[in-house]
Amino acid sequence: MTDSDALIEQYRQIHQTKVYGNSSETLTGLIQRQVEGIILVSRVLDYGCGQSRLVDWIARLNAAHAVRYDPAIPEHSTLHSDGVDLVLCTDVMEHIPEDDVSDTLQEIASISINAYFNIALTPASEILPNGENAHCTVRPARWWARQLRAHFRVVRSVNAARKDRASFVTWSKPGE
Repeated sequence: MTDSDALIEQYRQIHQTKVYGNSSETLTGLIQRQVEGIILVSRVLDYGCGQSRLVDWIARLNAAHAVRYDPAIPEHSTLHSDGVDLVLCTDVMEHIPEDDVSDTLQEIASISINAYFNIALTPASEILPNGENAHCTVRPARWWARQLRAHFRVVRSVNAARKDRASFVTWSKPGE
């Protein structure tokens, strides 16, 4: 079992015992304001969806089809990425080991040039069953921006819902 597989197993255990990974639903309005009038969305993917319904809300607001991916949730553990206009990646990247961040961002960039990221900048309150903090990659916003710029042509910082988060979009505003 690889380190990544072991980490996914830790999250699988958490998802089996409690509701975990649904806080991103509070971002619906912020995300929709970023998307509205800029991106035509017919298919939207929630990458690392947890147990969230965020993708359902964004899909409904845009008359789009919702697609989910989370390797720790068996029914969403296969990445179906063809034909996606927008990727949502909220409260996911801080759970990715630093050595895997670039590969994960490359995978997301290969799915769509349009992605919304919301990334925690501080340790989590959640402790994994193995005793480790759930946020294994805690870095400042400027570090995350550099990582994103290595994979996306456009990276804009946008308002985050909380001061301990950084949010980015990978598309330009009209006129930029």
